[in-house]
Order: sequence, then structure tokens, then C-alpha cells
Amino acid sequence: MDAAILQESQAYRTGVVSPMLAGQIVSPAEFRDLLVSHRRMVRVDQRTDRLRGLRDLDTGEVFLTDERRLLEGRR
Repeated sequence: MDAAILQESQAYRTGVVSPMLAGQIVSPAEFRDLLVSHRRMVRVDQRTDRLRGLRDLDTGEVFLTDERRLLEGRR
């Protein structure tokens, strides 16, 4: 695992880094594609809003999707 990704994700989990409040809403299919892409991503979930998120470490873009729709059709 890339050291930058590891440090960033550990900092987020401990509360040192707060997630961005705004981001681009994407479909569940697009979100799944981003999860397995080769882009350097860290999780930035907004659990109070029931949103799952990814932030691109290179561009700073944030991608969000509704967690309730994420698993639809995959049962």
C-alpha cells in the first residue's frame, strides 16, 4: 500500500483530517468503478448523512454516493 494513502487514511480515522463537506454525487455504479480504479483514493464517508465517499489524493476531487443505493441490485 502506498505510504501516502496509509498515512492519510490513518489520519482520517483518528479524526486529524476532517472529510470535505461537499463533493460530486455519483451513481453507485460509478462509485464501484472508482473503488477498483488505479486512482489514489482515500475514504471520506459522511456517515451522519448516509453517504460513502472517496477523495482523489492527486486532484482533491470528492465523490459521494448514497450508501443505501450502493448495494442495490447486488444481493
